[in-house]
Amino acid sequence: MAADRKLEARLIWGTNEEKSPDASHKPLDGELAKKLGEMPLKWKKFFEVNRQFFSINTTNYTKVVMSKKCYIEVKDKGANNVTVKVYGDGKQVKRVDKPLPKGDVLTIGGDAKDNNAWFLTVRPVNGETKSSVPPKAEPIIAKPVPAK
Repeated sequence: MAADRKLEARLIWGTNEEKSPDASHKPLDGELAKKLGEMPLKWKKFFEVNRQFFSINTTNYTKVVMSKKCYIEVKDKGANNVTVKVYGDGKQVKRVDKPLPKGDVLTIGGDAKDNNAWFLTVRPVNGETKSSVPPKAEPIIAKPVPAK
């Protein structure tokens, strides 16, 4: 059986407001902020809502809670392929099946209320967890769920 893959997921809020509607959101910085700023997006300000580190395997989906309303289920499909299911308010809103080799970042996004947006990034970390923003102190809720 292959070893578990280690991933990082980040939930990002996109807006044109100077501040996020939630004071706990941190302004996005670093390489991801630079990349989003260079893209032809209508939002100019980005805030990190949450960041989680977790492991996936080829047996079960791993559930990762990203916010009160959002969670993801991720499964290793082998040969560097992953399936990411995004849930909002308890309903699946996106599903992506895609290669995710080391060095790549999978980005999924959608519209939010009041002309805002959300972005979810998933990337392999291979044990490294360095970042300018440490993971939140609350426990990581990442557990295998039955395969569907």
